[in-house]
Amino acid sequence: MIPKMKAVLIRLLRSRIYLLVFLSFFFCKPEGGTVDFYPNPIPKLNGGTESFGLWKGKVIVLDFWATWCEPCAKAVPTINEWKQSVSEDDFVFRGINTDTSEPLEKIKEHMIELKMDYPTLLDKDWKMTDFYHVEGIPCVLVFDRSGKIVYRQYGLVHEDLTGLVIRSHIWSKSDLP
Repeated sequence: MIPKMKAVLIRLLRSRIYLLVFLSFFFCKPEGGTVDFYPNPIPKLNGGTESFGLWKGKVIVLDFWATWCEPCAKAVPTINEWKQSVSEDDFVFRGINTDTSEPLEKIKEHMIELKMDYPTLLDKDWKMTDFYHVEGIPCVLVFDRSGKIVYRQYGLVHEDLTGLVIRSHIWSKSDLP
């Protein structure tokens, strides 16, 4: 009987440790300090490029994602709803696709399947991902109007929406010109 209890206790401890490690990937934290905007033009999914300079004076929300990432797919409806709750005059939402070898057509099809309501830019060589020290996906980065990273979150679920909407009102009022 004692060996069985010991085995059960070990499994219970392991499951709690695994749970803690898993949850540590889904933390959120405010960021501090000024970070320069990514200096290079970013390829758009449909050709051409975009630059951060176009978005100066707006709150920028970047969603780092990939087609193979199941948590990324689960985050999209929340980001869509978040985007609908704020003014396009104040906010810019962009996906940053980090697939290294997927063809553009597959990425486009995946966006349609997910009903992604915001444009996606491409970071196939992970230069932007490395520039912002993105350590996992999905990752949401929020920049205030001055270009400072004010929020970083790994993983996103619907329960996060209320807090994000509340913060959005603060971010949209901060650093007004």
